[in-house]
Amino acid sequence: PFYLIESMTVLLFLSLLATSFFVQIVSSEVQGCEDADPKCAEWATQGECTTNAVWMMANCRKSCRSCQGGEKAWKLRSFIASNYKNDTNDEKTKRVNIESVRLNMVDINEERQTAKISGRIVMSWNDTRVAWDKDRWGLSWLNFYWVQIWSPQIIQINGASTGGGSVTSKVLAANSTGQIYLWADFTFTSPFQFEYGDYPNDYQQICYKFDDKRLFAVHFTVSPEVKSKQREELTGTHVSGWIVDDLTLNESPLSSISLSDWRRNPFDVQSTNGEMCVGLRRHSVYFFSEMFLPSLLAAMFTLSAVFFRLSRTQSLLLAFSVVCQLLSLLLISQRLPSYTAHTPDILKFAGFNMVMTALLFISSLILERLSITPSDIPPPHSVSNIVGIVHTVLPLPKSKDSEVPLPWAPFSHAMNHVIFIFATFLYLIAFFYCFVF
Repeated sequence: PFYLIESMTVLLFLSLLATSFFVQIVSSEVQGCEDADPKCAEWATQGECTTNAVWMMANCRKSCRSCQGGEKAWKLRSFIASNYKNDTNDEKTKRVNIESVRLNMVDINEERQTAKISGRIVMSWNDTRVAWDKDRWGLSWLNFYWVQIWSPQIIQINGASTGGGSVTSKVLAANSTGQIYLWADFTFTSPFQFEYGDYPNDYQQICYKFDDKRLFAVHFTVSPEVKSKQREELTGTHVSGWIVDDLTLNESPLSSISLSDWRRNPFDVQSTNGEMCVGLRRHSVYFFSEMFLPSLLAAMFTLSAVFFRLSRTQSLLLAFSVVCQLLSLLLISQRLPSYTAHTPDILKFAGFNMVMTALLFISSLILERLSITPSDIPPPHSVSNIVGIVHTVLPLPKSKDSEVPLPWAPFSHAMNHVIFIFATFLYLIAFFYCFVF
């Protein structure tokens, strides 16, 4: 029992020693990662880590989560800050390369004619004033939490007067060679005049122009990986009613133009340094069933009325076609925007169908009345010749014999067939014009 108690005492002593050693290690790791003020947590929730980053990142490290790298990283930041000179009045144009872009959301408001996109963009540039010896400091990468070093201040230059675009810097990091990378979240909003000529299969290309807040201070370039779509991410984009078809970043040539004669050209030069264009195609899954099919069926009702040869059924079928077209126009009007500068092709075909059906309905009533009008005077010989030519080209079925002489019946039936044949050719031309070419 004595040896058992002694061994248990030794084990307890060793466990206490290991625990104290572990506590010392943990305390040494978290040393320097504490808040200097008890109100740091409250200030951090109010967004002070971003608005007052210089003071907050240094004094409220735990609340602002600025403990990466430990004391070694903070010493390196202090060393770089002491030797860094931020020349805000430097007139040299800096080149900023766009490394990648990701589109997260697209919000289209067709009533207000505005388009809003949001996502993340990664940019890089070289600044030798931030370089350090990685063997001396033991760090190859360093995150920055203050605003003394130079970084682009991106703004949207074609946004709306109210609620324009915004770009928020999220992460600013550099490697030992002085290559700086900036991860920023952007939100661009721009008024856009939608073109509804091909509605609902329309394609819209919306472009957002951005530049640095200090005009002519930055020249944006696009990396080859972004141009070749290797570093563009569109798969997870949230968009309702549209399909993101393409995303293109364009760079404008670096040029500085001075006014030669202000009397002839009193306008300042506006720099369009960067441009992000988004191609959208409407997701029209309802087009065939709700818009195209009713118009096509109404056109078939109209053209098939000729087989009833000026009977009461022909007029009723044309009237039924008019009613169907009015109902289909209600479906189209519910989908179309309230106003547009371009007439959609489906609406052109619907209007053409309505006009042709109305003309055929009126002509059918006139010819039907003419065909049943008794008369003892035969039609002119020229009219009989026309009927003979039509009968030769298009043999007509004989009408029922009537006790009352109806001399104008052959002419009425012939003209009815000619009018419908001409209308069929017009329908084919309108169909190919609106939906094929």
